[in-house]
Amino acid sequence: MFKDCTKQIFIYLFAIVLSVVAFAEPIPQNVRRCIVYLVKPEPDHNKPIGTGFFVGHKYSNKSDNTYIFLVTAKHVLLDNKGKRHSRLLVRMNEKSTTQAKDFDILNSNRWFFHKDVNSVDIAVQPLLPKDGDFLLVSSKDFVTNDLVNTKQIGIGDEVFYSGLLSYHVGREKIAPIVRFGRLALVTDEKTIDGKYYHFIDAGNIPGHSGSPVFLWATPTRSSRGFVVGSRIFGLYGIVSGALEYNKQLKVTMPKPTTKKPTQMPVPIDARSGGITAVVPVQYLVEILESPPLLNVLGIKNVQLNKND
Repeated sequence: MFKDCTKQIFIYLFAIVLSVVAFAEPIPQNVRRCIVYLVKPEPDHNKPIGTGFFVGHKYSNKSDNTYIFLVTAKHVLLDNKGKRHSRLLVRMNEKSTTQAKDFDILNSNRWFFHKDVNSVDIAVQPLLPKDGDFLLVSSKDFVTNDLVNTKQIGIGDEVFYSGLLSYHVGREKIAPIVRFGRLALVTDEKTIDGKYYHFIDAGNIPGHSGSPVFLWATPTRSSRGFVVGSRIFGLYGIVSGALEYNKQLKVTMPKPTTKKPTQMPVPIDARSGGITAVVPVQYLVEILESPPLLNVLGIKNVQLNKND
């Protein structure tokens, strides 16, 4: 009986170890190589203002070709007054030097948007920077409705995204930061201001807009199960921004003590935490399959290759 009990304890501990190892599983490092920065030229310097990333997409009657697109949040293209920036650059690592470089390769007239332009915060441009060192996210790695239904993906599943940290963009090479969270609200309804969003419980600061959001779900679909095996991975959506209360940072004085140290105001952050809004990848697919973009590519009457 003692041996049986010891055996059960060993099995239990072994399962816990497997669970901990799975939770600590690092992300695929290559996903950061699809990241670029959108940069605004200014008189004295070039200022990174948002994130973009590359995707590769195949069409059914062009299955031998992979079309490459730069994707970002639509509002990254606009200034504080809602007007389009006259010129933007793309910062990525140069292929020959592997060093960060600002490429002047964007065409302001080649951006494509969703037909419901005011509800979908995504911008797409066909772009192949031959001198850039980058990887792309293939459309076969998009999180489809079939995957969501089959794997029962939903609230509580883990995600991460990678994008611009304006505090440290990288000195020699671009250095995207990675942030982690969980699905917090999944809905097909428009928000009260008319947007198509899902929401994730994750941090967000200016510069993250346009970042790719990846599903990073544990393989077990039971809240009581141990986590073993590979993660469920794929492009879930695009970061639009953060929703939060615009409260000011409060300043308070420390409580008086018997001693008389120099009392300085102490900042206390009493603001409510925000939540990150994400545009689901299905709307990106609808742009990639839209007639205006297909016409520019010379592709007509096609649908997404079911094998992608």
